[in-house]
Amino acid sequence: MNKIITLISAGLLFAMVAAATEEPPKYEVYLGFQYVRSNTFSGNFFNTNTGLLQSVNNGFDMYGGNGQFIYNFSNWISGVIDAGGVNKPNLGFNGFDIGIQNTTAFVYGGPRFYLRHHHNSLSGLQPFGQVLFGAAFRRLSTGVTALTNINTPNFPVVTPLANGNLFPGPLTVVNATLSASDNAFSMKVGGGLDWKINKHFGVRAVEVNYMLTRFPALFTGSRTNQNNLAVNTGLIFTWGAQ
Repeated sequence: MNKIITLISAGLLFAMVAAATEEPPKYEVYLGFQYVRSNTFSGNFFNTNTGLLQSVNNGFDMYGGNGQFIYNFSNWISGVIDAGGVNKPNLGFNGFDIGIQNTTAFVYGGPRFYLRHHHNSLSGLQPFGQVLFGAAFRRLSTGVTALTNINTPNFPVVTPLANGNLFPGPLTVVNATLSASDNAFSMKVGGGLDWKINKHFGVRAVEVNYMLTRFPALFTGSRTNQNNLAVNTGLIFTWGAQ
C-alpha cells in the first residue's frame, strides 16, 4: 500500500511540474471586434455670441475591428503588434449632427505580461496586462453641395461617369466630398482575459484599455491629450512549438 501511495504521489508531482513548466505556443494571432469610446473632440472654445468660454464634452461611440500578432518569449512575457480601425458615420456636438464622418486607425507595439495556466487545467483562463505605444491616424470627411461659378469653363468632353460629365460647366449644382487627415502619438494601457480552449484555439473573453491620443484640439489646433476607452473581444489562433 505504501508503494502504491508513493507511486501515485510521484505521478501527481510530475504532472504538476510538467503543467507549471509547459511552454506556451510561439505565435498567436488575434482577430476581433473593437469598440472605442472616443473623446477626441472635447475641449474649450470662445463663443463670440455670448463672449464666454464654452466647454464641449463630445464623447461618442466608434465601432470597428482589431488584429494582433503575439510572439511569446516565455511563459509570462510576450511581444505584441496591434492594429485596428474604427468608424463614426456622423459626428455631432451636444446632440446636433454636423454630418462629418470620422475614420480612425491605430497601430501599436510593446510588451504583454501573462499569468498562464496549463491548457488542460480546469479554467484555461489566462489574464494579462500590457503597455503598448504607437500612433493613431484620423480622416475626417463631409459631403458638400455647391453651385459652380458663372466663369467655370464648359469643356466639350464626354466622360463615362454615371452622374454626369467631369466638367459640369457654369452655374451647375455639384456634389463633392471634402476631407482632412492627421496623425498623432497614441498609447494603450490595460489588460484582458483569454480562455485557452485547446493548443490551437482560444477566445478573448474581454480586453479593456485606456487609450491616449494627442490629436490637435478642435478649436485651438494645438495638440492636447484625449482620454479614450477601447474594448475588444474575439478569437485567438495559436501555433508553434510547445
